[in-house]
Amino acid sequence: MEDYNKEFKIDIPKKQSALKAEIISFLNSTSGEIYLGVDDSGTIHYDLINEKKKVWEEILSNWIVNAFNPDVTNLIYIYPNETPFRIKILKGKERPYFYKDGEGFNTKGVYVRVGSTKRLASFDEIQRMIRQHSQHDYERLLCHRDDLTFNYVENRFKEKGVLFDKYALSLIDKDNKYNNAALLLSDQNPTISKFAVFQGTTVNIFLDKKEFTGSILKQLDEVLYFANLSNRKKITITGKPDRDEYLDIPERALREAIVNCYCHRDWTLSGDIKIEFYDDRVQIFSPGSLPDGLTLENIKMGMVAKRNKIIVDTLDKADVIENYASGVRRIFEDYAHFKKQPEYYISDNGVIVTLFNRNYYVQNDGQSGGQNDVQNDVQNDVQNDVQNDVQKLSAEQRKEKIMELMKSNNKITIDMIKCIINVSKPTIERDIAKLRKDNKIEYVGSAKDGRWIVKTKN
Repeated sequence: MEDYNKEFKIDIPKKQSALKAEIISFLNSTSGEIYLGVDDSGTIHYDLINEKKKVWEEILSNWIVNAFNPDVTNLIYIYPNETPFRIKILKGKERPYFYKDGEGFNTKGVYVRVGSTKRLASFDEIQRMIRQHSQHDYERLLCHRDDLTFNYVENRFKEKGVLFDKYALSLIDKDNKYNNAALLLSDQNPTISKFAVFQGTTVNIFLDKKEFTGSILKQLDEVLYFANLSNRKKITITGKPDRDEYLDIPERALREAIVNCYCHRDWTLSGDIKIEFYDDRVQIFSPGSLPDGLTLENIKMGMVAKRNKIIVDTLDKADVIENYASGVRRIFEDYAHFKKQPEYYISDNGVIVTLFNRNYYVQNDGQSGGQNDVQNDVQNDVQNDVQNDVQKLSAEQRKEKIMELMKSNNKITIDMIKCIINVSKPTIERDIAKLRKDNKIEYVGSAKDGRWIVKTKN
């Protein structure tokens, strides 16, 4: 029987454009098959097939070469010796496809599949297909800049003991010209990421607001750092030697949702990646829809479509990505036993992922982790300072802040401290030099694997 990817035709119709439209609808939407010599009821007409299969083969072979645009020679296959006569059509990557008939590219020749039927594509659908096609090429298009530097990425690769090779990473072509992927990964990357923490469940009151610039790898590192700072813990006193700590947002789910933005966003769009923390949730916005017509259900089942292969490969080598293509499934795994599941809002302009605060909803539902639990929603002093301290610090306050940050994270970098305190890097370097001279802090170990030690007063 006919279904969404299978069509029966008794013959090539006199108005041949009708069959061309069917073929185009598969090319633009989903792979499928058309069977000739079969009526709508599924009855095979053997005599008709034997009579016409050579004519059908000739007509279709000519169509494959001349009737469609862009080129479809590797997308349409005919099987004249099968019964019934079979035409196999693959979904193309250079959409939109159209049939010519002397009219060239116009909306009359662009069709899509809707269920088991075809229809003319709307203007918006055609524009979306054009944009999706451009996404595949965007990374490799020349950026027309020859002044790019990669200090941040090179340092990250060095830390991981990996060679940063621009040619091997496909950031530069044989003529030493940089592409758009190189621009995004460079220190001169023009895009930004936005991070905000709000009081309550609305956007009325800011607790913290930041913008990150530079290489997308740098932006990703900084966003992840501040996201971890803003991800509060519920501490439960159980009476046992150890206390239970339960993060608002599962750490892995939060990381996966953020990393996915940089791997899968549509870089042809001008919007910003945005991460917003509220009391009851985190919302993560990524410009552009899902690649290649994927749906959330497709992804949860394991289907994959790579939009930014060069960027993904680079982030993978920098050890940012774990178990590529399993991120969404892992997010839902982390919420498997929580009644408010992650929500995905998917539109042509962007994807919004909402991860709900487990402690907020447990608390407000009147539930508890145990009969004798003493529940406390807490955030350490450093986190509170980061979110609320918008005043200019004195030199001494700045040094105290630096030591607090080092206590909180003994592997914190100067760049991270600079972003948190909002002063220049030379200022932070001078403060650290003074603290070391005063024997208040010490750095032990190598540049790659070392750590800060904050010395307590005698």
